Amino acid sequence: MTMFNQRTYRRNIFSRPEVGWNLFLAILTLWAVYRIPADIVMGPGSGIEYDALDFLLVIAYFIDPIVTYRMTSVRGVHAKGVFLRYLLPFDIVAAIAVLPFFHSNEISLFGLVKLVHVTVFITMWRHQLLRRGSVMRLILFLYWLAILIHLTASGWLFIRVEPTGVSMQQEYLKAVYWSVTTLTTIGYGDIVPHSDLEMKYAIGVMLIGFLMMGYLIGNIAGLLNKPDPLRAQYANALEEVSAFVQYHRLPGILKHRIIDYFGYMWQQRAAFTDASILNTLPAGIRTEISLHLKRDVIHRVPFFREADDQFIREIANEMKPIVVTPGEFVFHTGDPAHSMYFISRGDLEVIDERGNLIGALTDGDFFGEMALLEKRRRMGSVRALDYCEVYELHAGAFASIVEAHPSFEKYMQEIALQRSTNTGAAS
Repeated sequence: MTMFNQRTYRRNIFSRPEVGWNLFLAILTLWAVYRIPADIVMGPGSGIEYDALDFLLVIAYFIDPIVTYRMTSVRGVHAKGVFLRYLLPFDIVAAIAVLPFFHSNEISLFGLVKLVHVTVFITMWRHQLLRRGSVMRLILFLYWLAILIHLTASGWLFIRVEPTGVSMQQEYLKAVYWSVTTLTTIGYGDIVPHSDLEMKYAIGVMLIGFLMMGYLIGNIAGLLNKPDPLRAQYANALEEVSAFVQYHRLPGILKHRIIDYFGYMWQQRAAFTDASILNTLPAGIRTEISLHLKRDVIHRVPFFREADDQFIREIANEMKPIVVTPGEFVFHTGDPAHSMYFISRGDLEVIDERGNLIGALTDGDFFGEMALLEKRRRMGSVRALDYCEVYELHAGAFASIVEAHPSFEKYMQEIALQRSTNTGAAS
C-alpha cells in the first residue's frame, strides 16, 4: 500500500510555518496600516524603531510572494491557483507601494491592499481550527475595528485644520476619540465639524458606524436564534471529529486528512444532503434532481451528449456520487471489478502493477469499464491527485444498461480497445 505524502496531500491545511509567517505578516500589515496614513497626515516618523520596522516591512512584503508561492505549491494545485489568481497582484502592488521613496506620498496608500492577503488567510485558517473558530472571529473583528478607528481618525486629521499651539500627537488622540464616539454612534458633541468637508466626512463615518452596529446586532440576534441547519450539522460533525481524534490520539497527518476532508465537503456542501428527503419524493422528481445534480458530467462525456433522453435518465438514476480524497486509490491492480466511474471534477493518475505512471484522467473522463466488459480483475491502479468528485456505476446497473442500450456497449468496447492498444490504462 502506498503511504500518503504529507507534503502533497494537504490542500486545505496550513502548515505551522505557513501559519507563523502569515501571522507575522498580519502584524506587520497592522504596522503598515498605522504608519502609512500617519506619515501622510502627521509627517514621517523618525527613530531607530521606525527605521527598523520600515526595513522589516519592505523586506517582508517583497519576499512574501516567493514564500507564499512555495507554500501554496506544496499544498496543491487548487491553493496555488488561488494565490496566483487573486493574491499575487495585490502582493506586488503592496510591495512597490511601501518602498521608502513613497513615504508621505498618497501612492503609499496602495500598500494597504496587503490587507486582502491577510484577510483571505485568516478567513481560510479559521476553518482549520476545530474549537477556536469563534475566538478567531472575535480576533478578526477587533483587528478590523482597530484598523477602521485609525483610518477614520487619520482621515479626520487630514481634512481638519490644526489648532494653534496643539501638538499633532494631541490632535491624533482627539481624532481617535472622535472616531470611537462617532463610529459607536454615541457622539458626545464636544468635537464638532466646522467646514462643509468636515460635515460630509462626519456623515460618512456615522453611516459606517450605523452599518457596523447593525452588523453587530444582527450577529448577536443570529446567535440567539436558531442557526442554519447545515452549518449546525457541520459544526456538530467537527466537534465529534475533534473528540474522536483526541480520544484515539490519531497521528497528525491522519488528523489533518480528516479535517481537510470535512472542510472540502463543507465548501462543496457535499456531505450534508439528506437521502431520506429524496426518497420521499416521487420517482419523476427524483430523476429530475439526479439530472440536475449530474449535469456537469453528462455534458462533459461525449457519448452522453449524443445519447437519447431515456438513456440519460436511466444512467443518471444509477450513478452514485462519491468523493475521492487526495492520494486515495479508487482501486488497485488485482481488485475485483465492481463498478465503473465517471469523473465530474478532479485529476487522477493511472499506475500499472510495477508502480509506473501510464496515464492521466480529468474532468469528463471515465474509467473502469474494461474490467466490467471483459469480466476480469483490474489490470491497473487509479489514484486521486486532488479532491475528486466521481460518479460510480455499479456492475449490476452497468449490465442492465448495456443490455437495454447496445449502442452504449459498442461505444464502451471501442474506448476499451483504444486503451488496451495504447497502455491498458484505467482498466
